[in-house]
Amino acid sequence: MLKQVINNLVLKYSANKTETVNVGDKLNEFASAKRILLLRQDRIGDVLISLPFVKKLREELNGVKIDIVLSHKNKGAMFALFGLVDNIIIMDKGIGGYKKIISEIKKSNYDVVVDLFDNTSTTSSILVGASTAKLKLGFDKENSSIYSHIVDLPDKTKFNITQRLNNLLIPFVGNNENGHTLEFQLNENEINEATNAIDWSKNKLRVGINLSGSNDSKNWGTGNYIAFLKTVKAKYENVEFRCFTTMGNKLQLSEIVTATGGKAAPFVSSFREFTAMIATCDIIITPDTSVVHLCSAFDIPCIGLYLVSDNPNVGMPWAPESKHSKVLTAPHSESLEYIKITDVLHALDEIIEEIND
Repeated sequence: MLKQVINNLVLKYSANKTETVNVGDKLNEFASAKRILLLRQDRIGDVLISLPFVKKLREELNGVKIDIVLSHKNKGAMFALFGLVDNIIIMDKGIGGYKKIISEIKKSNYDVVVDLFDNTSTTSSILVGASTAKLKLGFDKENSSIYSHIVDLPDKTKFNITQRLNNLLIPFVGNNENGHTLEFQLNENEINEATNAIDWSKNKLRVGINLSGSNDSKNWGTGNYIAFLKTVKAKYENVEFRCFTTMGNKLQLSEIVTATGGKAAPFVSSFREFTAMIATCDIIITPDTSVVHLCSAFDIPCIGLYLVSDNPNVGMPWAPESKHSKVLTAPHSESLEYIKITDVLHALDEIIEEIND
């Protein structure tokens, strides 16, 4: 109840003073903009799925300055934006963080502010309202009153998140066509260091298993992982596994590697180091969508384990775009543990067969 009251107050004081325009074609005032601010202050996966949009914007607009707002939650992925944006603004926690970033946004005199969120964000509403930009762009959703211009929000059950974001290109280029992908580069030294740190064997298929996601429901379960690894280990002599997880999940990791005689990938201090280790894998199994997006970026075959919500505001899963990837969904929405071991084994068998053809 309190959250709704706060949201209503934010919308009231952030509302745009002119009538919001629904855009269906290119507008010269957007196409000629010189200073653009993008709002992307959420999770790591949100940074990665925004890459195609930012690449297209950079490609199409000559001489434009593009800045982006990230948060303390997703600043670890900022390296993926290097060379694409001019300035990365990190939003700190608390009231002090709001004051600091609002001041910075106001003094920067942006021509356009683009809210990349396709769900209503109170933080975005505050930042859009605080901006002096004449042009404020977002999706047609509950907080549409804060924008000067909106684009239609594609059906979340039919279009994936990168496709939906492409609709925000319409005022700039006149269409939502975008051939760019999530791909980004790491240097060769980073890959070599990651390979040495993981201590992969030579001439074996490298399979990474990311054990957990953003919450407890996004964990396949210790028993499932152990049974799966034991089965694959007995079946494939040329397959080697590494288990990835966070320090907060080290007890489950220890139980799994002890029971299976497997190995754990080393803990690292940055998302960039973690990314390099993921990039060394030939196949990934993961319940976490940020790792799914890394698989898409490096074209690594992926088995994605998903919970599917009936809520239309959640939409379709953030599925991998890499070749040979498979999507497995739990038959019940409350836990991934309902995904059968035999289904994951079958998916792995198919991927190995496809990449060996």
